[in-house]
Amino acid sequence: MFNLSLLFWFPLLWFVARPVVGESLPRLNARDYQLDFLRALADLAEQRAELSLNDYLQQLESDASYGNYSGQLAFARASHKLQPKVLLIKQLLDAKHHSQLDLKHTCVLRNLLFLSRLNQQLRSARESSGQEIRQLRLHRVCQQFERPRPTVQHRERLINDQTVGAALQQLNLTQSLSNGTSLSLNEFGQQLYERVKLSGSEIIDNYVLMLRDLLQNILDADHVDLAENSTQLEQLIQQLDTMLAIPDFFEKRQSVYSFIERHLASDHEVTSQGTNSKQRLTEHLLDQLKAKGLDLFVIFLFSNFEFLEHVHEHWTQLLPQTPTVLYDETNRQLYDIQQLYESFKLDTESFAKYEAYSQALKRLHERTVEQGQQNHHIFEMFNNAAQNVGSVTFNMIKAKCKELL
Repeated sequence: MFNLSLLFWFPLLWFVARPVVGESLPRLNARDYQLDFLRALADLAEQRAELSLNDYLQQLESDASYGNYSGQLAFARASHKLQPKVLLIKQLLDAKHHSQLDLKHTCVLRNLLFLSRLNQQLRSARESSGQEIRQLRLHRVCQQFERPRPTVQHRERLINDQTVGAALQQLNLTQSLSNGTSLSLNEFGQQLYERVKLSGSEIIDNYVLMLRDLLQNILDADHVDLAENSTQLEQLIQQLDTMLAIPDFFEKRQSVYSFIERHLASDHEVTSQGTNSKQRLTEHLLDQLKAKGLDLFVIFLFSNFEFLEHVHEHWTQLLPQTPTVLYDETNRQLYDIQQLYESFKLDTESFAKYEAYSQALKRLHERTVEQGQQNHHIFEMFNNAAQNVGSVTFNMIKAKCKELL
C-alpha cells in the first residue's frame, strides 16, 4: 500500500538530489552513502518543519486571545529546537475551547503528529542503515580470520640484522650496494599517512556518529531521569559535531580519544554531585548501547584492527619490491614489521608473536621520535592501535565473530 507520508518526502528528495554548485556529489559506492543521504534528508525536513512551526507561532502571537503568552511565544519562535515549539502549540490549543467541528484545530494537531512520526521514521531508518553498515564492516574484519592454521613448515621470512643483514655486513657489501637505495622513513610515513587518512577518518567518524545519534535520541526522547543532563547532552553533541568537522585525521583521532577519556570512562571516582551526575549519564549511555546490541569496547577493538588492516595493506604496497630491500636498515625494519604482523595473524593466540610484532612497532615509533621525523604521528597512531590489539584482544574479537557469523 502506498505510504501517504512519502508525499511529503518527494519534494525533499528532489532538493537533496539537486547538486549544489561547488559541492561534490556523494559516491554511490561509499559505505556511508545511505546515512549521509538520510541525515541530509532529516536536516532538510527539520528546517522545513521549523519554518511551518514558526509561521503558526507568529499567527498565535497576532491573536489577541493569546496576549498573555506573548513572551512564551516569542521564546519558542526564537528557539532552534522543534520540541519547545510543538509543546507550546499543543499547550495553547488544549487550553482553548474548540468545537469538534473545528477543522483547522484538528489539522494542526494532525500535522504535529505527522511531524513527530516522520522524525521517528527517519531516525529508525538511520539506525537500521547504521546497523547494516556496522555488520558489513564487522563481517569484513571477521573474514580476515578465515585463514589456515600455521603448520610446522611455516617459517618467518625475516630479513633483520640477525639474518640477511648480518650476512651482508660480514661480506662488507652494504656500503657498496646501498648507495642511492636508502628508503626515506619520513617519505614512507608521509605516503602512508596520505593513503590511510581517509579510511582512518571514516572509521573514527562512524564511531563518533554512533555516539552522536545515541545522544540525540536520548535528548529527543526526553528521559525524565536525565532531565538535569539535557544541557550536558547538548554540549556533548556540539563537541562531537566539532570533532566530525575536523579535517585532519591525526587531530580528529586525538580529539576523539580525549573525549572518550573524559566522558566515557566508567572507572572514575565519584567525588562530587557533578561527577555523580556524569557517572549516571555515562552508565545510561552504555546501557542504551547494550540495549541496541552495541558494545563500545568491542567496537573500539574492531576499529583498531580495521585500521591496522588498512595500514598494512598500504604498508606492503609501499615497500620496495626489489632486492635493494636487503641492503638498507630502514627497508629491512619496515619489511620485518610486515612479516611479524602476518606471522601473528596466522597464530593470534601466540603471545610471543604478538610481543615481537608490537615491540618492533614500538622501536620504529621511538626511532621516528628520536630522529625528529616530520611524519612520526602516523607511526604513533599505528603503534597505539597495535598496543590495543593483543593476543587476548584477538580472542575476544574472534569470539564475537563466531556470534556474528
